[in-house]
Amino acid sequence: MSRATILLVDAEPELREAVVQVLATIPRVRLQTCTADALVQCLEVSAPAVILLAHPADVSRDALSQATAALAAVSRDASQDQELAAMRHGLEAHFALPRMADELAGWLRPRVRPEPSLEVPALVTRSPVMRGIDRFVTRIAGSTATVFVTGESGVGKEVLARQLHARSPRRRGPFEAINCAALPEAMLEAMLFGHAKGAFTGAVEARPGKFVRADGGTLLLDEVTEIPVHLQAKLLRALQEREVEPLGGRRPQRVDVRVIATSNRDLRAAVAEGHLREDLYYRLNVFPLCIPPLRERAEDIVPLAEALLRRLSGGQLQTLDDGARRRLREHDWPGNVRELANVMERAVTLHDNADPQVSAESVWLDADMVNPWSTGAGEVTPGAQSIPDDENPTPMLEQTLQTQESRVIMNVLRESGGRRKEAADRLGISPRTLRYKIARLREHGFAVPASG
Repeated sequence: MSRATILLVDAEPELREAVVQVLATIPRVRLQTCTADALVQCLEVSAPAVILLAHPADVSRDALSQATAALAAVSRDASQDQELAAMRHGLEAHFALPRMADELAGWLRPRVRPEPSLEVPALVTRSPVMRGIDRFVTRIAGSTATVFVTGESGVGKEVLARQLHARSPRRRGPFEAINCAALPEAMLEAMLFGHAKGAFTGAVEARPGKFVRADGGTLLLDEVTEIPVHLQAKLLRALQEREVEPLGGRRPQRVDVRVIATSNRDLRAAVAEGHLREDLYYRLNVFPLCIPPLRERAEDIVPLAEALLRRLSGGQLQTLDDGARRRLREHDWPGNVRELANVMERAVTLHDNADPQVSAESVWLDADMVNPWSTGAGEVTPGAQSIPDDENPTPMLEQTLQTQESRVIMNVLRESGGRRKEAADRLGISPRTLRYKIARLREHGFAVPASG
């Protein structure tokens, strides 16, 4: 599978290291760096999915106008001045690292792994409860009424929202999504409602918000309970009046948008605790849908796993053997479908190409990643029996040089107490090379020792 490119512009070493740490949590991405002066030349030879600017003021607007990528600022400063400076330069967001590492990762994921425009993942409906949800989605898809989808993190709320859009008369219109928990508060209002030219210092052009961009289609408000309460009043008005007023705008703009909201909170508790306005709750909750956690719909686990397997392998892998299926059924899946997707991505990587089915030895759960290369007494390979200390944990380790390299790096990091410079010296590579190798290990889910 191809990797999405993240271009980091003019970042000092400490900030670059912080970005590398974030990217290590996101599969199939690679980092490129350049100076502000060389940005135009970089864009001529590469098409990054995202550009991260350490110093937006040093980058010319002409250079940014040539970029088709998503734009954001990164810095080590969490001040509001930095957020406003990013907005003035027309950037989508600003992230202060390392404090906002999780927010940056959440913002990046949908931008580096977009769903194909004409392909919407199907709902897996083997369990009775999911069959009922699937039928209900079909019945309400033609309505313009709001839908409130709840469920634990990772159960597939956005997949269901995309299904609603794909089955509706609006399917040829835009589908816009915004993660209300991932953006700094200072930028959320402008992202939702847009801003007029001159709305604030540096706003040299008007920019439409998500409501306007979703006109004629569907807008997904992901984690809507994280919107600050003072902005919820403006959101409520937009829903009731079907019009939005951009920041600095002189007149409201009519919009035709079907809104789907999601949350992983208990909605009644969110209202009682003051996180969600009661009037907004009733406005959004016209059609409530609750997706149960994966542990409560065991019939869906194997079909979901095999569907993910086919998608992640590009159709090269189709099925799991009996041992792998049994191993998946016995797990309680606290991370739901998102966790299952991680396990299947590991399985695609670890699969022995000689076997047409994926075996239990390739199914590595999160608990197996704590110390995957240990061969001490009592340690076992995932899904296998104990193996003598002088043997490799899986046949694949004997066949792939890359795995042997990973094992050496993990051992040296443990022996050096996580000290990167010492480990790099012992391995005979530069600290920069070691950082990239560590990022790849983390990308595949390995628990790399913390930096000493």
